[in-house]
Amino acid sequence: METSGRLLKWAIELSEYVIAYKPRVSIKAQALSDFIVETSYYEEEDAIGTWKVSVDGSSASTGSGAGVIIISPQGDVFEYAVKFKFKASNNEAEYEAALAGIQLCISAEARRIEMTTDSQLVANQFNGTYETRESSMTTYLAKLKSVTSGLEYFEIKLVPRAMNTQADALAKLASSSFNDLERTVMVEVMKERSIDEQPPKDVYCTTAGQEWYDDILAYKIHNALPAGKTEARKVQKDSVWFIMFRGLLYKRGFSLPLRRCITAYESARLIEEIHEGDCGNHAGGRSMSLEAMKRGYYWPTMNADTMEYAKKCDKFQKYGPVINQPPNDLSPILNPIPFSQWGMDIIGPFTSATGGRKFLIVGIDYFTKWIEAEPVAKITANEVKNFIWKSIFTRFGLPTAMVFDHGSQFDCSPVKKFLSIYKVKFAYATVCHPQSNGQAEAANKQILGVVKKKVEDTKGL
Repeated sequence: METSGRLLKWAIELSEYVIAYKPRVSIKAQALSDFIVETSYYEEEDAIGTWKVSVDGSSASTGSGAGVIIISPQGDVFEYAVKFKFKASNNEAEYEAALAGIQLCISAEARRIEMTTDSQLVANQFNGTYETRESSMTTYLAKLKSVTSGLEYFEIKLVPRAMNTQADALAKLASSSFNDLERTVMVEVMKERSIDEQPPKDVYCTTAGQEWYDDILAYKIHNALPAGKTEARKVQKDSVWFIMFRGLLYKRGFSLPLRRCITAYESARLIEEIHEGDCGNHAGGRSMSLEAMKRGYYWPTMNADTMEYAKKCDKFQKYGPVINQPPNDLSPILNPIPFSQWGMDIIGPFTSATGGRKFLIVGIDYFTKWIEAEPVAKITANEVKNFIWKSIFTRFGLPTAMVFDHGSQFDCSPVKKFLSIYKVKFAYATVCHPQSNGQAEAANKQILGVVKKKVEDTKGL
């Protein structure tokens, strides 16, 4: 009653300030849990990596020692060779090597260690597979368990001796008869014998002689002409076909883009790359000259240089096609529409490649002479249908006609039905000349020539 009276008195006194009183509500559980979460602090611990250590012990008549290889979680490798100045058996040396490796890791603040050793005794006694009988082995085992008891994780893995060669080499070094091992030994790796002749190195140098475009370049830059009137008139006449762009000399062309003028040394390297480089197929001189122009290069003696290089190539002379004059007049093109008429044939069998593929299905367009080829393991009607759909229909559109020989994989109902669906004419070559009018056979001869040049050591072609 006294408390209620005092509260009533204060309520009357403070009523002039328009103060409203509300009873205290209970604290909700969700609000309390949110408060605990917001005010709680958890210190994030860094991820602890695992140290890997390989150990091996060695005991010989010259002494005993241990080899230790430590790999940190960051990938750093540390190698140690420990020489014992006391007599130790082979098993004791193995235990000493294991203890030395663990203590070195602990000194580097390692908390997780994974050890590999080729000693069956140490690994199996620690894992409990082998029983410990000798007093010295019991003491070593107790010491090993005592040292590893403070680690968060420790494991011993038994590996074959062939997988522990580095630690074994260090252990043999430590057990050798060297008296002074407290030194650094520099190791040099020699890949070849000293008596072997070293191949000459390619030296990239500029020639001291005059290049073919020096007079034109001097006229373009300095407006200088040769002393002779004939040479000066020739330089002025030829200079209209050349322009300077970003400090380099280029030659104009009627239907070709600008071609960079190159030196004699650069042209020799370019011919070598085109003829027998990674993408070269030991082509002829005229083909190499056209390829150099397509790549955007020019020098005046392109045709003569490429022809001369092709004459000196053994593979080109050996496998190159024999060019004979045709006995009759050339026949005109029957279908002058690109990709409208195709001829197909099969090459093989070759030496088996990956997936058992040893045949080539070849298709050639009669007008553009474009060749499509695909290696297959078997020559069946389904393979022919898949090749026609994937390599011809979906890429070049539906042709008007396709010419085949009388092979069973072509002259069959599945292929005829497949072509009839898309209204493609199915045509045979003549019986007296079963090839596809020579087009597919010519493509086959070209592909075989390239394959022979690139893989001349493979038999069975």
